[in-house]
Amino acid sequence: MEVVFERVEGRRYRVGVRRSGRHDTGPDVPPRVGVGAPVGDVPHDLVHLAIEEALGLRLGIFGQVAAGGDLGGFFTPPPAERNPVRDQRRSRRLSRAGAADASRSESLAACVDHEGRLDPDRASAYATPREVERVQRRLGELVERWRVTPPGGELVVTWPEHLTVRRGVLPPA
Repeated sequence: MEVVFERVEGRRYRVGVRRSGRHDTGPDVPPRVGVGAPVGDVPHDLVHLAIEEALGLRLGIFGQVAAGGDLGGFFTPPPAERNPVRDQRRSRRLSRAGAADASRSESLAACVDHEGRLDPDRASAYATPREVERVQRRLGELVERWRVTPPGGELVVTWPEHLTVRRGVLPPA
């Protein structure tokens, strides 16, 4: 799955999904305005992506999306490509199964300052020192790439396939 961050203007951004991996579930999701307030000029959703990838959170926000979840409707595909009953059932199962990963991601995202840096002291309540280092490294890479993305430009980040939960792995609703 590719996560597409589009720089709009100022601190605004849009985020969408292109499902290209062999284990991705569901259709592409066109870019829409990001929900979380940017951390300084860094998209809130980019912070989540860095945290979840660095820590291997398979069912954080982006792991749920890769597995076909819509996160309460935010990552909903176009109407022609939906199966509402099946999609809602899958999203509910993913949300329940991923509650701990999503919560950890949110807690750590709250520890990121306006420059896009993770505060190690605050983060120590949610991650080991080694995990904090991994998050800082990945976040630094993505923030650097975002800052050179011009208005109207895109930053495309590939979600690791080994972190994608395959269809049929979750327990039934």
